[in-house]
Amino acid sequence: MFSWMEVLGQWKDGIAYPRWAALAHWGYGEARFLFYPPASWTLGAALGATLPWKMVPGAYCWIVLTLAGAAMYRLAREWLPAPDALFAAVFYALNPYHLLIVYWRSAYAELLAAALLPLVLLCLLRLNEPALDKPDSVGGEEPRKRGFRPTLWLSLTLAAAWLTNAPAALMIHYSTAGLALLLAAREAARERSWGPRTWRPLVRTALAILMGAGLASFYLLPAIYEQGWINLSEVLSPGVRPQDNFLFTTIADPDHNRFNLLVSTVALAEIGVLVFAIWGSRRW
Repeated sequence: MFSWMEVLGQWKDGIAYPRWAALAHWGYGEARFLFYPPASWTLGAALGATLPWKMVPGAYCWIVLTLAGAAMYRLAREWLPAPDALFAAVFYALNPYHLLIVYWRSAYAELLAAALLPLVLLCLLRLNEPALDKPDSVGGEEPRKRGFRPTLWLSLTLAAAWLTNAPAALMIHYSTAGLALLLAAREAARERSWGPRTWRPLVRTALAILMGAGLASFYLLPAIYEQGWINLSEVLSPGVRPQDNFLFTTIADPDHNRFNLLVSTVALAEIGVLVFAIWGSRRW
């Protein structure tokens, strides 16, 4: 919220794209806006311009979770009827990890990135479909060529990831590459060869990744260049290093251990639900 207040104050001073958080650390300042992507703090500041500050976090969470649910609804409608897709949307928006972010972590940029995950999967599936749309079962319309649209939509989604949360963007890009390879391998197994129908989606996925980075370059390039302005070793201090944050890891920090136990329990429960759902769907 301090970041949102800072951004709104700089907007009022005529600074459209803040680069330096002057009020951070009791007036010493911080290069916060060089590295934090702009989507979340822009939304927070915009809400602060129209609502009382006490209402802003709740309004932010409501908007973001609604977007996450809408994205999951659009993905689920590819296979499910509307009532089931609505259930999937609500279940995704209010899943335990999202509630953990809302009520414990307040990692609002990470929460905003959750709205992009269903869209990434949807775009990849569209990218790997045949070149023609399926005909409309109700109106009997002729199938239409998809053309370049799936590649464009995927690039826009990946650009939005870079502008939302950098760690989430990295995970989204790893997931995109992994899913693209998995879909290509499935197609190759079906065709029994690595022909053009197998390689074309991979090439288009790579093109979408490059286009997405290009669209977000106004944030990415300065952040990459200006890394030398800060002490990056502090990013990986004890407690936030990867090796300190595996499931049920304990270190010499009771607060860290308490949170890690909670999030590990949530993760294990979600994995268990997923395994049971897969087993149940195959059985029933």
